[in-house]
Amino acid sequence: MEACSCVPNCIIIITLIKGLCVERHVKEACKLIDKVTGRGVSNSDCYSSLVLALITINKLDEAEKLFRKMLVSGAKPSAIACSTMIREICGEGRVLDGFCLYNEIERMQYFSSIDTEIYSILLVGLCQQSHSVEAAKLAGLLRKRIHLEAPYDEIIMEANVLTTL
Repeated sequence: MEACSCVPNCIIIITLIKGLCVERHVKEACKLIDKVTGRGVSNSDCYSSLVLALITINKLDEAEKLFRKMLVSGAKPSAIACSTMIREICGEGRVLDGFCLYNEIERMQYFSSIDTEIYSILLVGLCQQSHSVEAAKLAGLLRKRIHLEAPYDEIIMEANVLTTL
């Protein structure tokens, strides 16, 4: 591209990252990110795309490691990457890990990046796995600023979490 005086943009790079991952060329995707970051494409956009691509090819462990590395380095994951990461972790039955990751994201003030469905998934999972302290903490947050999504609201009300606060 550069030989033709074309500057890669975010959409092209993200498409290449996804394509490389689908073809199982993850190392090449990482090399591409190293080449293009700082040249019109943000580090956060690239790594968020890589996290999502890794999840797509069922490499959740690698995606989670990369996601946590992003948080440690101060790179802000995209809203989709945050929500998808927590959703996938909860989907594996690791709701407490999902809640801890949520707390980490919130501590870094990235919580606005999480869609409202995730709060519902977390609360239902915490209730179902008898993590009442964590469920109560999350329920308190929900009372302040987040509205539950159907059908999760009925499940949570059945668990009697919100009425005990």
